[in-house]
Amino acid sequence: MMATDAFFDEISANTALWCEGGFEPGELARVASAAAAQTMPVISALPADVPMLWTWLEKTTVRIYSRFYLPARGARDEKAISDLTARVNAAFKQGAHGAQIFMRAADLTDFANEMGAVRDDLFFNRELAIGIDIAEVGPFDWTAVFDAVRALRAGALVLVLTRDNGDASDFVGRLYAAVGAAANAKCDLHFVLGNNPVRIEQALRMVRAVRPEKAGGVRIFLHTGGEA
Repeated sequence: MMATDAFFDEISANTALWCEGGFEPGELARVASAAAAQTMPVISALPADVPMLWTWLEKTTVRIYSRFYLPARGARDEKAISDLTARVNAAFKQGAHGAQIFMRAADLTDFANEMGAVRDDLFFNRELAIGIDIAEVGPFDWTAVFDAVRALRAGALVLVLTRDNGDASDFVGRLYAAVGAAANAKCDLHFVLGNNPVRIEQALRMVRAVRPEKAGGVRIFLHTGGEA
């Protein structure tokens, strides 16, 4: 435990907080207090928790990202896009500084095309981060991913490890391809790796070695516990 605590202290400059859902108000207050005490730059939360978190974080430097999930093939569904737009707008009015929108990697290009007309109005003075499962992207598909992220003018690409197969995983190879393709990307690289020290260290070392200019913008979202 001490070694793990020391490790997380070492990477504190690159950490952010992932607030799961299902918390009671008192638990949310403790999460907000911890984020402020540890000077976390960002906390990711479900839309329903944004108003209460904003109550406690309004006078701090912690920025709240409300997270949303686009259903499979939802980028081609006018109703799904309209609903997403309305929910993102509502979160901004309730205190969110930005939105993390998670989707299938296969839907990203369609999403960029569909959001083009409303992107500037919806995200005026707000931040946009796009989240995908790193396992869904092949080594030669990252150019299309970053092209879509660039078209959306997203401030960050969030790479999620939804399933870790341990020693049988090809995470490092996929990570190398992703970081290598980020050469001309203006977005930061964020990671959701399930509080796994091995994966976190691999991600940070890879960025520092391959794209050191992006190391300062790396954010590792640490889970607080609760319902995903």
